[in-house]
Amino acid sequence: MSWQMALEYLRTLVWPAVVLTLGFTFRKQLASLFGRVESVETPLGTVAFEKQADAVAQEAAEIESEMAGELAAAQTDTSEIDDVGTREIPSEEPQQITRPQNLSSDFSDLFELAETETTAAVMAAWREVERAVKTAGIKHGLTPITSQTLSGMGLLSDELARSVEDLRHLRNRVVHEGDILLTKSGARSYITAAQRIVEALELSQDPRFQALQYERSVVHALGRAGLPAEPGNRDDEFDAYGQTPASTTIAVEVRFRRRGELHLHDIKKVISKLPTLAANVLVVTNAPLAQEVHEFNSTYNARPRFEVVQWQGDRDTPLLARAIGRLSG
Repeated sequence: MSWQMALEYLRTLVWPAVVLTLGFTFRKQLASLFGRVESVETPLGTVAFEKQADAVAQEAAEIESEMAGELAAAQTDTSEIDDVGTREIPSEEPQQITRPQNLSSDFSDLFELAETETTAAVMAAWREVERAVKTAGIKHGLTPITSQTLSGMGLLSDELARSVEDLRHLRNRVVHEGDILLTKSGARSYITAAQRIVEALELSQDPRFQALQYERSVVHALGRAGLPAEPGNRDDEFDAYGQTPASTTIAVEVRFRRRGELHLHDIKKVISKLPTLAANVLVVTNAPLAQEVHEFNSTYNARPRFEVVQWQGDRDTPLLARAIGRLSG
């Protein structure tokens, strides 16, 4: 073999040898690099995350705007939602409902944080949403406190509860699933969505809105309990009316309270109507019933029939059904 042929063999073999040597030397670093490359999502996935966060923000803003409009148009009797010892004097002037103005400085800080630490900013934004949900639940003594629990009690709209869950899912994609290459703009979109949801949650705690939401939930629950009911008009004496399969008409009065028990004096106006009514009466409240109300339920035996029942969500719908059954007889 000539020296020229030997040189050609060396030239052919040298680069594979170099690659193998480098690969063996830096095998751990290369494995880590390939693992990261496999876990990074395409730019299309990044755009999808940002678009989803934008959609949640838009939905939350629309929910908040609708809630504000309902409150502005509502003429809720404050006596139905006052707490013991905190009665307010009703104003003859319509109260203007506006969006919350306390745009938290924490969110401003989070927008700044998103410029350098996108994942940390998303996690902090989600904690603000969790804090708002927890605050809403504590006011009503709920355990555990979730958006679904609040929705089940009629204290949070299903739409807003879904927005909270959508945001939770996006947060989990970033923190747990790791399939998102989180950009600054994506983090900002998420923070905006969280801010809109927190504002809507704050507005949802207005007792007048809660009274409206609770009343709607009661009407739906009555249907599930066997009394298809329709909401009454603003000038009607009762909040809803329904008819049982036995053709018994039941008038429904809804009493929402922020705290405390429901006492007999709280429903004395309804009781005073009984002598002139042709329909049986069902009073539904979210508040615990005082002992005197329990005694009234068990001893009242006149016509029209009258009963008070506590309803705090789907778990209490059987109580509604039993009360409707008694009023049907």
